[in-house]
Amino acid sequence: MSITAETAKQHANDPAVLCCRAEAGTELTPANFEDPAIFPDLVDSGLLNLDGALKLGQVLNGSKLTKTVDSLTPITPDIVDKFDAAEDEAEEAPAAEEAAEAPVAAAPAFAAPAAGGYISLHIGEGKNIDIQIPAGIGGGAVAAPAAAVAAPAAKL
Repeated sequence: MSITAETAKQHANDPAVLCCRAEAGTELTPANFEDPAIFPDLVDSGLLNLDGALKLGQVLNGSKLTKTVDSLTPITPDIVDKFDAAEDEAEEAPAAEEAAEAPVAAAPAFAAPAAGGYISLHIGEGKNIDIQIPAGIGGGAVAAPAAAVAAPAAKL
């Protein structure tokens, strides 16, 4: 679903992804772009890869496509004639230095099960079988830690 000019302004720092097929020479306008609110689901399902995608604010400047592309295609530098430099690149460099100096917290010894989502299994031997099972199947019950379970007191 395409977005409005107002939505494009609100999401200027989100990745630019086409909502529909577009021909080479098409000038990019807000109506050409998909709503960024759905990107997390598309990325999680493997339908969308945002690596190298330009931001909406970088391409809503009269940029034109240099080749015909399909829907749900992220806008990358190789498919547009021009784009604005990212404003936050200069700001990210000091933040990266600060992050390098900050102490890193130790990772937990185990990962807690996630609620919702999918458990995916891919069997690629000969037949490429893909299985997805909702992660919440079985009621989502999680065992209590051993320390929290107390043995009943013995009666004398």
